[in-house]
Amino acid sequence: MSVYVSVRARLKGDPQDIQQLHDQVTAATKAMAQAAGDVGHTIYLNAQDPRDFLGIDEWQSAEAFQKFASDPQIQQFFSQLFEGQPQVTIWSQTDWNQW
Repeated sequence: MSVYVSVRARLKGDPQDIQQLHDQVTAATKAMAQAAGDVGHTIYLNAQDPRDFLGIDEWQSAEAFQKFASDPQIQQFFSQLFEGQPQVTIWSQTDWNQW
């Protein structure tokens, strides 16, 4: 069963500058992430504070995400994007009524 991973963090700098870095790195690592089990990758910025970052990915399993995220290249990427360590939470989908 898939899991959803939320990554909350404060961007290191101007969101437009950080977007360039994010888009460049994620374009280069997309195939690697998908091969590791990443099903989807969505980014949100807080409407009142655009340096407040929320990323939500769907992964095939929590273990797949943890293995990918522990890669030193991914850790280095996070350190370029974020002030400090991001808050990472793994969520499981429910069969609750949704729309």
